Amino acid sequence: MINYKVLLVEDDFIDRKAIERFLKDYDNEYIFYFASSFKEALRLLKDNRIDVIVSDYQLGDGDAMQLMALYKDIPLIIITGAEDVELAVTSMKAGAFDFLVKDKERAYLQMIPITCAYAIKRKEQESMLNKMVQAVEQSPTLIIITNKEGLIEYINPKVTEQTGFTFEEIKYKSPKIFNSGHQSSEFYKNFWDILNRGEKWNGEFYNKNKDGTYYWESASIAPIKNSAGDTTHFVKVGEDISQKKKAEELNIYSEKLKSILEIAGTVSHELNQPLQIIMGHCELLSEKAKQNPWLEKSISSILSNIERIVEIINKIRTITEYKTRKYADGTDIIDLQ
Repeated sequence: MINYKVLLVEDDFIDRKAIERFLKDYDNEYIFYFASSFKEALRLLKDNRIDVIVSDYQLGDGDAMQLMALYKDIPLIIITGAEDVELAVTSMKAGAFDFLVKDKERAYLQMIPITCAYAIKRKEQESMLNKMVQAVEQSPTLIIITNKEGLIEYINPKVTEQTGFTFEEIKYKSPKIFNSGHQSSEFYKNFWDILNRGEKWNGEFYNKNKDGTYYWESASIAPIKNSAGDTTHFVKVGEDISQKKKAEELNIYSEKLKSILEIAGTVSHELNQPLQIIMGHCELLSEKAKQNPWLEKSISSILSNIERIVEIINKIRTITEYKTRKYADGTDIIDLQ
């Protein structure tokens, strides 16, 4: 169980003792530190991780606003007299979380733990929100948020880095600004049908940058809904997969070329033996056809064409004697010898 640490600063002895007595019942929820002066408060703040400061507005050697100026990240709750309400409201506008008015019945004491709980909760929510904002801002993915009508309300820095468009250039514009014309109207109809049903869409876009160059993007788009379940915005998280696409295309080309060369190598091997047999028979016939000029000419023509075929086969055999080189990305590239 987390025990949140609360610093209470009160220079009035009677009021401080009243606060101490009342808050004993909350020792299981909070760890309380008590300071009777501005100087003592600074010492406790320096030595401890404090979650909330509850301070009387006027202190003998300082005031609550000075504490807030020095420790802006810690929620400050001001305790003030009835005559200082206007001053307390001004303090809240300057950044204080809340203020409690001292009353004769000391009912304000009951509000201290409640107000502290609210302050801690809001601080945690703000801290989480800040982490989420930082994560989105620093994300290596392309993040775009649009309103329900599909007009851009936010892009993270990665979108500007990828596309060349600044947020000011595309604010409240349609993401069609990235449209390359590659996708059909049916593609977008299906895309919007899915989103309008409140479902998440996953797929790929072929987009265009500001400078006219193109890139492939793998994207996931989901509706953002309010507490009533109504869609108010859409968020897209995308990744540039252009290099991956090129590697896939190159791999497909490489595999096709391998297949072609394997077939060519098989054909050249299978043709070689019957051609040698045909050449041998033609040479035997040419000896017997020396007395027949017409037959001798025909046999000579056959042998000449067979030699041409053998020459082509030898070239094919040379081409098919290949090896592959594997690049760092795992792509096989055919290296012809």
